[in-house]
Amino acid sequence: MQIKRLIPQLLLRGKRLVKGTRFSDFVDVGDPVSQAMICDAQGAEEIVLVDIDATRRGSCIETEIITRIIQACRLPIAAGGGIRSVHDARKCFRAGADKIVVNTEAIRRPELVRELSREFGSQSVLVSVDVVRKPDGFFVVVESGTKEVANPLSDVIVSLVAAGAGELLVTSVDREGSMSGFDVELYQSYASRVPIPIIASGGAGTYDHIVSLFRETNCDGCCIGKMLCLRDYDIVKIKAYLTGRMVPVRDA
Repeated sequence: MQIKRLIPQLLLRGKRLVKGTRFSDFVDVGDPVSQAMICDAQGAEEIVLVDIDATRRGSCIETEIITRIIQACRLPIAAGGGIRSVHDARKCFRAGADKIVVNTEAIRRPELVRELSREFGSQSVLVSVDVVRKPDGFFVVVESGTKEVANPLSDVIVSLVAAGAGELLVTSVDREGSMSGFDVELYQSYASRVPIPIIASGGAGTYDHIVSLFRETNCDGCCIGKMLCLRDYDIVKIKAYLTGRMVPVRDA
C-alpha cells in the first residue's frame, strides 16, 4: 500500500472558517490562519483551502488569506473558490498557493482544465468534483451542490482526466459534514480505474472510517474537516492510529 495523505480541508466564507453538513447549515468555527498553523504543527502534508461562496459572489477567493497562511506556516496550499480563468489562477499562485482548486467552471468547461494544466502544469491543478448518489448511479453537482449537471460521474471524470487534471478531489455531498463515514462504494467504483490520484472527502468522523477508506479503496488521500474541529482528534493521533493498523502515512 502506498503512503496515504491526510489533508485538512478549510472551508471559508469570506475570511472566516466554517463547517456545515451536506453543503448547508454552516457555522463559524474560527480563524483559518490559526487552524492552518495547528495543522502545520501536527504534521499535515498540505491544506485544501476553498471559499465556498466565491462562485455565488461571482468573484475569486481572496488572495490575502492565502498569503497570510503561507506566511504563518510551511504547508503547501491548494486554494480555490470561484476560479474561472488562467488570470484567476495566476493570482492564487502569486499569493503563494502551490496548487489551485477548480470546481464549477471546470465541470462545465473542461477546456479550462486544459488551459490551466498547459500554463502551470497538471500537477498544480486539483479538480474538485461534488457527487450525489441516486438510485441509478452517481451524478455531479456544481455551484455548492445546488445544480446537477447532465452527464453522469463517469463521463465527467473521463473528460477531466483527458483535459489534464492532475488530481481529483471527489466529495460525497450526501456524507459531507455528517461524520458518518466515507461512501466507500463511490471510491471503489472509480479510484482503481482513474490514472490520476483521487482524494476522498465527506464523512470522516472516526479513526476507523479512515482506515476502512484506505484498506478498501485505492484513494491516495482523504480530506478531513469537521472531525478536526469538533471532536478530540488531531493529525498526530490519526497518523498514530493508522500506523498501528498498518496503513502507511508520513511521520507527524
